[in-house]
Amino acid sequence: MIDVDAFRAVRVVMLGDMSSSRLRNFHHQLVDAVGRDIVTGTYPEGEQMPTEPQLAEAYGASRLVVREAMKSLAAKGLVSIRPRTGTHVLPRAQWHLFDPAVLSWHGEGDFDSGLLADLLELRLAIEPLAARLAATRASETDLIELRSAFEAMAGAGHRTDYIEADLRFHGAVVRACGNVFIQQLEMALSAVWKTSFLASSSPTGAPDSAALKLHQKLLVAIEQHDAASAEKAVHGLIARATARIEGRET
Repeated sequence: MIDVDAFRAVRVVMLGDMSSSRLRNFHHQLVDAVGRDIVTGTYPEGEQMPTEPQLAEAYGASRLVVREAMKSLAAKGLVSIRPRTGTHVLPRAQWHLFDPAVLSWHGEGDFDSGLLADLLELRLAIEPLAARLAATRASETDLIELRSAFEAMAGAGHRTDYIEADLRFHGAVVRACGNVFIQQLEMALSAVWKTSFLASSSPTGAPDSAALKLHQKLLVAIEQHDAASAEKAVHGLIARATARIEGRET
């Protein structure tokens, strides 16, 4: 028997004549609710999920919506659906961690230190090279977008606005690098950046002035086509994020 209070239920009512847009909305709500519960440990890795009727009752959804939601979660690598053995939560190593939704669900609970360390290592593997290439290849349009994103960061009065501008800035660096394979990673990296930024920023404090200065150094280095300085600035940014995540700097 499911303890309904253990779930953050999504209360939706299924009607026979509802529009396809409402069905999609209910579907997304349920995917979000169950996906978050998997990632944050309500349903532990390796264990069997409740049955379709139990999930329908717990989340207040129809069995049809539950069935389609589980298919979406299977496509994200979170669950395995087998006709005779039921649905099981897969090991985290099989989750599609580059999926923006999967990474955002990680941010709903306490940040996993191992995951954050892996994210920072990924950033170190890609971003310094992207910055070096951007410094040699950025077009005037790229530079205008970089400057605009930085100015939005500098003028942000709220953490949410700052992070949004920060994402624009780092995305602009990747687009300016001119390498089509690195550019293809922008969407995946955007989820990585957001998770990293959320973990390294203060929930209530003002934007990090030290990080803002490092972004400015990166901007100027790219504008001046100084590849070495651009790479150095990125290393400084990631080191700053690492120190804040580890509690070594405020």
